[in-house]
Amino acid sequence: MSRWLVNQGSSQFSVQDLAELKELAQQGRLGAGDMVQPPGASDWLYAAELPELQGLLKTGGGSSFDEDDLRPKRNLTPVLIAVLVVLLGIGGYAFVHFAQKVPEARNLDALGDLELSEMLVTADPARMKSEPGAGTDVGSAAKDSKVQLLAKRGGFYEIESEGKKGWVAVDEVVPAYFFESKEKRDDYDPVYNPDRYVFVKNASWMQLPDQRRDNITIFQLMLSNKSKFVMADVVLSATIKDKNGNVLETKDVPLKGTVAAFGDTMVGTLAPPEGDRESEPELMTRETFEAMAEKDEDLALRWSDGIEVQLDSEGFVEANIDLVQVRAIPKKDE
Repeated sequence: MSRWLVNQGSSQFSVQDLAELKELAQQGRLGAGDMVQPPGASDWLYAAELPELQGLLKTGGGSSFDEDDLRPKRNLTPVLIAVLVVLLGIGGYAFVHFAQKVPEARNLDALGDLELSEMLVTADPARMKSEPGAGTDVGSAAKDSKVQLLAKRGGFYEIESEGKKGWVAVDEVVPAYFFESKEKRDDYDPVYNPDRYVFVKNASWMQLPDQRRDNITIFQLMLSNKSKFVMADVVLSATIKDKNGNVLETKDVPLKGTVAAFGDTMVGTLAPPEGDRESEPELMTRETFEAMAEKDEDLALRWSDGIEVQLDSEGFVEANIDLVQVRAIPKKDE
């Protein structure tokens, strides 16, 4: 069943259907300013824009929504505003979002050198974490320095700076495409927001008796890519719940392989060679497996549709699988 996505600040989660979305609104857990993505859509809407939620959204829940928030803040000097508009040519959205975190005037000439998949640091400095929004400090990136985009997860980017890799909040950097025309920003948006273009479709789960004994759950699903970029480094999240809807366990599930541009692919498990007790099963996209099988037909004997996920909890009655992380591969000729 297709699911709705909800983005609240730096966190993102899914809901089963419109009825659950309405329930969140009635409970005050969904705010008018929260972003909502309908099933199968690539665009995000404010919750206040959904006709089905009219009259249900309460003040104080989720994120606040005010049309004044969409207007530029008047905390920059007119000279700097003029320089930004002339040199960068950025749209109104980008200007509003980064008005309080623009590069220093003495470094404006560096903006034109940014390449696709690069970003400019706006925090002073940006603290790099080992995990999205948590973990230990693994380094820092200086204000106005260039960093390489590696992946996105919720409200965080994984970046590389001076040979170190770590996670920073999305509002601590400015993506390179914000300094381009609106057409180019729309064209390159999947590079910086890949999770808005890759979807889990037709997901289901099952446990055979021997799998239940070993706490193994089989998830069947399709990944759908709605962008012109090949997607890689997919990380799924398996969530299981008890009969009362309480979350028992959540586990990240990295996938090997890619999802073709404007393509769909099933996922599966490649078992280790017979007699190999040391290697772990490989979870991957089917298109990646098929490319491998062209060179070794015997791999088909070890392949099974669906990914095998081992969980620690027992007695669950509901299992969900959602996409939490992905990376777009920029085209070399762009």
